[in-house]
Amino acid sequence: MQIATVLMSSKSIRIHTELFERARAHGEVVSRSAAQQVEHWARLGAAVEAAGLTVTDVVEMLRSHQASSASLSPASEQELWSFKRAQQSQDLEAVTARRASNDQMSWFAGGKAKAAKLVGSPY
Repeated sequence: MQIATVLMSSKSIRIHTELFERARAHGEVVSRSAAQQVEHWARLGAAVEAAGLTVTDVVEMLRSHQASSASLSPASEQELWSFKRAQQSQDLEAVTARRASNDQMSWFAGGKAKAAKLVGSPY
């Protein structure tokens, strides 16, 4: 059995090499280091436990969501870009006409992003 040591915020932990390699490989896909990916997975696990869920509960929830969303037709990339451009045009027009400020248009202004709550989330 091989063990890898990962440095995170000046704390080191020991994890199996296989888990470290999986974190490294997956982290590359989502632009995270192996340590950041391990931390991300740990936070997800902590959130699941804090919600009182088991792994089986989460798997069942994901499967039921996949089954219910399979009947929906996904938007094409072109439709999504079209929607985004239309929204940006409306926002720019509102700022130009002084119906809205730049800060009102920014997701990060005034702590909006920090204060946002996910529906059905304990966070």
